[in-house]
Amino acid sequence: MTELRAESLSPLDAPALWPQLHRLGTEVVATRAADNLLLRAGLAATGITNLARLPHTAVLGLKRGLGYRGILVTRELDGGAGWETVSLRLARDKDDEAVTALLAAAAAEAGRRRGRTLYLRCADGSPHREAIRRAGLMPYRREHLFVPPAAPPPSGETPFRPATRTDRHGVFRLYCRAVPENVRRQEALTQQDWRAVISSYDCEREFVVDREGTVAAWAGFGEREIHVLAEVAVEGLDDALLDLVEQHCPRHGALVLGDDQQSLQHAAAGRGFTPLGVRVLWARRLAALNPLKEVVAVPAESMALPQ
Repeated sequence: MTELRAESLSPLDAPALWPQLHRLGTEVVATRAADNLLLRAGLAATGITNLARLPHTAVLGLKRGLGYRGILVTRELDGGAGWETVSLRLARDKDDEAVTALLAAAAAEAGRRRGRTLYLRCADGSPHREAIRRAGLMPYRREHLFVPPAAPPPSGETPFRPATRTDRHGVFRLYCRAVPENVRRQEALTQQDWRAVISSYDCEREFVVDREGTVAAWAGFGEREIHVLAEVAVEGLDDALLDLVEQHCPRHGALVLGDDQQSLQHAAAGRGFTPLGVRVLWARRLAALNPLKEVVAVPAESMALPQ
């Protein structure tokens, strides 16, 4: 059997791809705020004439004759250490070979652009998980989504303040204390890796709580999702975080909590937050592809010998 190979799209692919997008009806990646990046990348209005020059986005396709079996969109996260697969669409309900080929090509492309990790989110229990695993990605965390109650509580005193650039290191140190080592090992061992992770959250507003000169809690609000971190040992932080989420949650927004945030999950359920679903985070560590300089053999007789 011939090995399938997905390729980066070129401007010549635009006339064939655009009329077929409606046939790519199966989305492998869990829907997030960035799920329309395929259209934002230029396909909807201008074709793909500029895709080859987009420094932070890669679009790959797997062709089948004159048509497409699948399309993948991946984006570079802040700092360049991580790349996130934001859309992987298939022409069939299930096509393991296409999923594996597209993800393998995305990993190679991210490696060529000096990325260190490729991330992907898919629904828990996805029928595509074995194909994702064969592409070299490993699951390392589950995320639980909760919808806040319809009526937010009245705004009052809050220990949170808007975050500034000077809080970045403190938030990373909080992440190192609050998140289990097995997650950090896959996700963010360095502050540059953490920049990539927080970039994937698409935060538009951030808030922090200070305790004894350190950041004790953090909340990031995006267009559709809210991510939080908190010191487990600090009493009252869970309630303060949930108050903040209810007051500032965007319309159709959801609170995202990891498996390790059990106390917040229980507190949210007790306050009437509605479970929305569970998704799995996958990651693949990449090797940077640095081309070696060409080596030319030098005949021994041409070398000067020591006297």
